[in-house]
Amino acid sequence: MSNHILFLLADGFEETECVAPYDILIRGGVKVSLASIHEDPYVEGAHGLTVKADALLSEIDPSLYSGIFLPGGGRGVENLRASEAVLEIVRTFTDAGKWVTAICAAPTVLAAAGILHDKRVTSYPSTESDILPYCKSYSQDRVVVDGKLVTSRGPGSAEEFGFCLLSLLEGKEKSDDVRQGMVAR
Repeated sequence: MSNHILFLLADGFEETECVAPYDILIRGGVKVSLASIHEDPYVEGAHGLTVKADALLSEIDPSLYSGIFLPGGGRGVENLRASEAVLEIVRTFTDAGKWVTAICAAPTVLAAAGILHDKRVTSYPSTESDILPYCKSYSQDRVVVDGKLVTSRGPGSAEEFGFCLLSLLEGKEKSDDVRQGMVAR
């Protein structure tokens, strides 16, 4: 199965944390689908950018994807965490041994789903105390990989997160090629 990553979008998502990894993965040949957790495919970001999702979460078949990604953004993460469907799909991906990835405050959703007990994670600095009781260890590294779990700090690490995920999915050479083509550090 070629890599196909499902991005979950909720009103209030952090645009940079969604768009930068999306663009990097697409450039690297990874298929990406955007799913709205709402009953409307149009999802408004934290700073007013509206994105039309490819599907609604309620229509998604998790078996078609190799991983899932949750962007941060204060209100977006609150919406993700409040959705039992989101918590359930995170558990489904974890139980199936698929990639589970999150950035900024979104690792708090993973904590709410109960999947961090044996994992090393990172998150936006202000959410450390919300995650620490639910994980094995907490890191202040910009991107943390623990098995099939990948977490990152925030908007400033979104590009680094995207390249790390691309490297894990398609190999370092592909990630380096995309990085060079984008004139990225």
